[in-house]
Amino acid sequence: MGIKNLTEAEEKEFYRLVEKMNGKEPDKKQDVKVKKPQYGDTVYYINYIGRIRKRTWINDEDDLDMWELGNIFFTKKEAEFAREKRKVEVEIERYAKEHNGPIRSDSFYLSYNDSMDEKLDYEVWSVRRPLGAVPFTSKQVLDDAIEAVGKDRILKYIFGVESEGEE
Repeated sequence: MGIKNLTEAEEKEFYRLVEKMNGKEPDKKQDVKVKKPQYGDTVYYINYIGRIRKRTWINDEDDLDMWELGNIFFTKKEAEFAREKRKVEVEIERYAKEHNGPIRSDSFYLSYNDSMDEKLDYEVWSVRRPLGAVPFTSKQVLDDAIEAVGKDRILKYIFGVESEGEE
């Protein structure tokens, strides 16, 4: 038994893999939408007090737990953006809790109208609550929350746009 028992295609693949093992062939780019770190990669995470920390991915229990929670980032900039996004989410949630009356089925929800007018807007849902949405008891409470948290921050960190009319 030897390499001559392989087909020509299998023999080529064998030699390609040997070259890859020896570092002569770069890894093919991962063609997935959510890339998971590889052993030895430098990654960033947000610690328990909101500071950005750097670590080497070793695929241990801590790495996997942070990955599962969405707390692993490939760049410091991505981690900083995620931290700011979470801050804005918390500010919106707290504002609603502090200023809302009893929540009804026809609550108001913050939305971004990305069709023709591309602006920060609101929706009224009488059948069901949108996934992850914060309910407001009135348009006035919602408008006040936008002013308190900051329209530009909400647009950037929640809806991913720099300003109204841009996408």
